[in-house]
This record gives sequence, C-alpha cells and structure tokens, in this order.
Amino acid sequence: MSNSTRNSIILGAILILIFALWYWQYNGIRQQTDELAEANRKTQFSIDSLKVELSTIDSLRAEYELQEAMMHQQSKLVIGEDNPAVTYGYLLDVMRWMGLNIDFNFAATDAQKPEDRFHEYVINGSASYRNLLNLASQIENQRIAMTIEDFTINTESAAKADTVTFSMVLHTHFYPGGPLANDLSMKALAAPYTGYALFQPRIYDVVLPPEVDPSLLDVEDAVLLGMSRGMAFFRDSSGVIRILSKGSRVAWGYLYKIDEAAGKVIFRLDKYGLEEDYTIVINNQ
Repeated sequence: MSNSTRNSIILGAILILIFALWYWQYNGIRQQTDELAEANRKTQFSIDSLKVELSTIDSLRAEYELQEAMMHQQSKLVIGEDNPAVTYGYLLDVMRWMGLNIDFNFAATDAQKPEDRFHEYVINGSASYRNLLNLASQIENQRIAMTIEDFTINTESAAKADTVTFSMVLHTHFYPGGPLANDLSMKALAAPYTGYALFQPRIYDVVLPPEVDPSLLDVEDAVLLGMSRGMAFFRDSSGVIRILSKGSRVAWGYLYKIDEAAGKVIFRLDKYGLEEDYTIVINNQ
C-alpha cells in the first residue's frame, strides 16, 4: 500500500471521527435547547397567569374586605361549628366584654336530634337581677345565633333582695360553612332598663326625682364596708349589701375609681347639673 493511499485512509478515518463527535455534541445541544425552550414556555405561562391574577387582586381584595365588613355588620350570624368548649368560651367572652363576674354552672344536654342544627346547654347560678338581665340581653342580641329557650329566676331571701338564682336553657345554632366564633367581634348594645326589678319593692320612704332609677344605690346614704379585687362592698340605707365595680351606675352617676391603697371610693355624680366627685372612705360610719 502506497503512502498516499495510507494517508488518505487515515485522513478519512479522522474526518469520520470528527463528524461523529460533532453529531453527538449537536444532538446534546439540541436536546438541551428543547428542554430550555419547554422550561421557558412553562415559565411564560406562569408569568401570564400571575399577570391575570395581579390584574384582579385589587378587586378581589376589595370584595373580600366588603364581605368581611358585611359579616361584622350582620345582626345575627350562624357559626360554622359548635361544641361545649366553644359555647362556654363565648359566654366567658360576653361576660368579660360586659365587665361582669357571674358564677354559674354549665352543662350540655342530649335533647337535640342528630338532624338538628343546634346544641342545647343549661347554665345556672346566682347573680344580681340587673347583671342577669343584662347578660340575657347580650346573649340574645350579640352576633352569634344563640337563643334562650327557657329562663327561670327566683329570689334568694329578703336579705338579698337584689340577688336571684337562675336557670337558663340555651340553643347555640350552627351550620357548616359559617364563620368561627373566635373570628367574630362583640358589638356595643344599649343596656336594658332595669328600673323595675321583679324582686324589689316599689314603695319607698323617700320619693326620688323621676330621672333617677330607684333601684340604684344612693351613695349619700351608703356605707363602704370593704374592697377586694376591683370590687367595692356597700351597705345601703335599707341594710342591703351592694357590690359595685368601676363603671357601675349609681343614683345621679357612676363609680369612677376604687382606691384600695387609700381605702376610698370615688363617684362621679351629676346631681345639680355639674359633674362632681363624691368620695366615700372605708369605715366612715
């Protein structure tokens, strides 16, 4: 074999090897290009979807805020779920909202049927007539659809004419899809009129002005007996013990401050058209 023939064969083999190497690299690059093109297509699709969502996010947010505002303005709302812990916690929240401390027993009953959309509970205890009436008003008129199905009250004794025992049957209504009880805020309600307590006499030795609720404590004839945990204990002119806390209404005003360190209680009274402070010191017989 001549040198020229041998060189031609070697050169051809080298060319074939170079072409094979180029073809292999070309296929790899084309495959990577296709993969990158597919990734770019998916990314562009995601970008287009985000653009559509971003173009409507303001309207969606406004709609959400509108629905939330309407939910909070509703007079009554049926919550999405209920159990004894939910209703018991809600009652405590209502009392905390009112600033009341009422001792009561709480129990669930099995009176409802499986198809009923409510749970039945029984609470009983003792409280002042005014606080109990206010609590019943809050339960019936707050946002959660809770109804009083039965309500029994009895006076304890003549020495505690302002204190009654009570038993109350409640129905907490619920329906899947409703809001959670913890997501609902309390709404301000006007206090019910308690001028005519059922267990207090309506005959008085002293005729009070018509604008004064006769069941309220007349602080000018009251004696401060003690103070404890934000509460003040008074004995009125009839010998009945009254328990008041900050903000409690009295004749011509309200309790403004309880100063346990100084042993005194300060009232804000508007008896003569000008609001003035009236102070009672403990053991000032």
